[in-house]
Amino acid sequence: MNIIIPDEVLQTAQLTPADLKREVALLLLQRQALQVEQATQLAEMHPLEFEQLLVQRHISAPLRFKKLSALQTREAIVGDPEELVHFDWTQSWNK
Repeated sequence: MNIIIPDEVLQTAQLTPADLKREVALLLLQRQALQVEQATQLAEMHPLEFEQLLVQRHISAPLRFKKLSALQTREAIVGDPEELVHFDWTQSWNK
């Protein structure tokens, strides 16, 4: 099933198509019309990101990764990850 929503409506609501999918998924989850896995698929989000969104919005749902959902996202790699793959670590290992 396809739903056509005029661009003007999305602009007025200040939502992107991805935002709208996420909001519909949250609404259906809160109404218990979908399970968490189904809502995650509808929102087209990674399960951990969706569970973090549930925590941020204070929406109670059976979370699969409760401890992981409470973690804050942090930047771990500064720079281009490709440079790390091709970096010569042998001098560091020999110390």
